[in-house]
Amino acid sequence: MYKTWREEYRANQATKRQIELEQWEQEKRWREEDRSARQKAIAENSADLAVHNENVRAATGVSYLTLVCHEDTWTFMAIRAFGQWKPEWTQSTRPKTILDIPNAPGSFDAEKFGTDPNLPEGRIKKIASGSARNGMQQVILSGHNLAQLLNSLHKGSKEEDIAVSARCSRLYNKLVGFVDLLDPDAEAGQTTGVTYRIDDSLDTTHIKR
Repeated sequence: MYKTWREEYRANQATKRQIELEQWEQEKRWREEDRSARQKAIAENSADLAVHNENVRAATGVSYLTLVCHEDTWTFMAIRAFGQWKPEWTQSTRPKTILDIPNAPGSFDAEKFGTDPNLPEGRIKKIASGSARNGMQQVILSGHNLAQLLNSLHKGSKEEDIAVSARCSRLYNKLVGFVDLLDPDAEAGQTTGVTYRIDDSLDTTHIKR
């Protein structure tokens, strides 16, 4: 009887090890499939380097662009491009004293900028909708700002975090939508004062008035 029990025990242990091995192999396959899917998605999110280079070159020649987007969208882009930002800020230059301009970065905050956005008072305007503000704002960007945003978003589109990669890719392509409209042979000054809006919307059939 002891011999029979021992054989059953060994058989059970062997079965258990086999099940654990199969589970490990299945989990390994899932991890590899997830990794392949992630790498494929990231590759699709990121623009070809040569194409990106042309986009940056084109953006650098822009005098200025008035960008309209939600302040949360701008905050995400600005943090990536300049090192930091807060939704309530309306400028990035350091005020003479912290009390002069409450919405601007103080001396401590200004030191954290990796790249100076050089967005003084007047270049960022919060937009009111009716009697209340809906979070939309307009930002007057120079060609330098635009190139910096494109470069940082292009780098972000290659990140392992698929959500970050997707966000950076989408915003990058929105800015490229403006760059694609540029004509280097056109008369100078045609882009001055152009307003470009990041604001995807629903089909009218989904809107209830």
